[in-house]
Amino acid sequence: MLFLGAFWCRYCQRMDEEAFSDRENMALLNAYFIALRVEDAKRPDIDARYNLNGWPTIAFLTPDGKLLAALNYLPTEEFKEVLLNVYLSYQQEHAKTDSAQSVESGSDGNHPAAVERSPASALDEITNTIMALADRVNGGYGNGQKFINAEANDFLLARYETTQDSIYLDHVCLTLDRMREGPIHDAKGGGYFRTTTGADWSQPHREKLLAEQAGLLSNCLAAFRLTGRAEYAAMAEEIIGYLDNKLFDSSTGAFFGCEDFLRRETSASVSTDEFFTIIDECVYVDANAVAIVAYLEAAAILNRADCKKRALHALEFLWNRCRSNDSGMYHYFDGEPQLPGLLSDQAHMGMTLVRAYLATQDGRYLDQARELAEFIIARLKNPGGGYFDLCARELGFRKFPLTEISQNGIAASFFLKLAQVANAPKYREAALWALDAFTGDFAGQEIHAAPFGRALGEWLNRL
Repeated sequence: MLFLGAFWCRYCQRMDEEAFSDRENMALLNAYFIALRVEDAKRPDIDARYNLNGWPTIAFLTPDGKLLAALNYLPTEEFKEVLLNVYLSYQQEHAKTDSAQSVESGSDGNHPAAVERSPASALDEITNTIMALADRVNGGYGNGQKFINAEANDFLLARYETTQDSIYLDHVCLTLDRMREGPIHDAKGGGYFRTTTGADWSQPHREKLLAEQAGLLSNCLAAFRLTGRAEYAAMAEEIIGYLDNKLFDSSTGAFFGCEDFLRRETSASVSTDEFFTIIDECVYVDANAVAIVAYLEAAAILNRADCKKRALHALEFLWNRCRSNDSGMYHYFDGEPQLPGLLSDQAHMGMTLVRAYLATQDGRYLDQARELAEFIIARLKNPGGGYFDLCARELGFRKFPLTEISQNGIAASFFLKLAQVANAPKYREAALWALDAFTGDFAGQEIHAAPFGRALGEWLNRL
């Protein structure tokens, strides 16, 4: 039984308090299952393979990793019934396990036949599908639950700079305006909550993640640069203040992963509207890389020398404490570096090193960026196109590598920027390899396709 949870997830916490605290459930788990618990932020590789539309996900697997069943939140009694049913079904159907639903499809790394199309048509498709989701009244994307979606904002800002079509800039500005006016903005504590239930940014879910704060900071800085509107500079300053005061880790010089809010209980059954917070004190490499880039942008756009200093200190920590010569960047640091070799960490860190070089002209950063580029090419390249999300030798029972659209977009942007700055055509070819991975249908992946669409746009601009 694999339990996929998130540090900040209310329903995960509820299952801990109820279903996983029930004595009969504990007895069933101990008697008939090997129980595994995984945090999405610590193991994005496992989360990507088994997550069922959110957290918690409860996945039941055979010993070799085949998926028997997956469900989301369950109350105590229903969880008990599922445990019994899965165990009995597995025993009765043991001989037929090989035909059970399996997550091994695509295990050879090959892709289904792709639809032939030009990069320009793929870029138009991603643009059109994202704009089809744009809420023209409230900002953001979709008409139900709203997320920060900083990568989609970033994509539209890049489209504006390329096309000068104001529809893209106007939508990002509308989104930022509505967010700052709405309850998703924590006017008292600073920063922005991760998501809201209401399409109008009301009814916030009270958690704040580093990567989303940093992505939104970059959105505000770009909007200020493009429009000159002082409110976006003020919004950026507020986010910097939140990150410095709440998520900055003085012991490492980097940033913690997130802040979660818990409702204070006055008795066993009575809760109040008062909250207290807890911090995920892991230092995540990919999220810190996004924050470092945002701080370097803030240093240039807002004339904040302190932001540049903080960014470079965090970058030094990541390079010196979260990397090995054999395995590239690790994914997180909790006193020791953990989980090496994920594509997202290499690509985000590589882009950050290039940006640090541009900000300082220190050739050491460019050399380090080349080192990570060579690691990606040598260790993560998919023979069928694109780059795998982790090294094949690290797979274990997960069985198969994935070529994920958003991560390949980030990798392509890194390679393109490195090729330009280092005047190295080989990295241009490495970028094209990432872009060639996806020429098929992007429908249903609109927001995840945003980094890939941005990279496509950068590629076309350089042709």
